[in-house]
Amino acid sequence: MILGNIYDKALTLTPLDTEEGVFLYQEAPLEDLIFVANKLRQHHNPGRSVGWMIDRNVNITNICFSQCTFCNFCRKKTSADAYITTTDEYREKIDELLRIGGDQLLLQGGPVHNYDHTLHQT
Repeated sequence: MILGNIYDKALTLTPLDTEEGVFLYQEAPLEDLIFVANKLRQHHNPGRSVGWMIDRNVNITNICFSQCTFCNFCRKKTSADAYITTTDEYREKIDELLRIGGDQLLLQGGPVHNYDHTLHQT
């Protein structure tokens, strides 16, 4: 694969396939990716003003019955390091987010089946 061809494909808004994406991840210099990304941003959001969201992902729990390979943090409810985030932990994480100017809290978790609500008692 040739990087220039993949960049051209992206810049014409043609979706890349998985192999091309992996190739970019493994081979493309960061400065090239930044350049192409800025060109695409200019297409979708012209001008010099850009911004970003400061957010935080908070895992509701790491207990998940699916045990898929999507994430590397899932545990069974019998695991020694299984947890369910407590109300106090949420408050702490939200306070930390607000202290750094954050403006979005994302709650994340996989499917939990018959978890034990008494896992964390505070």
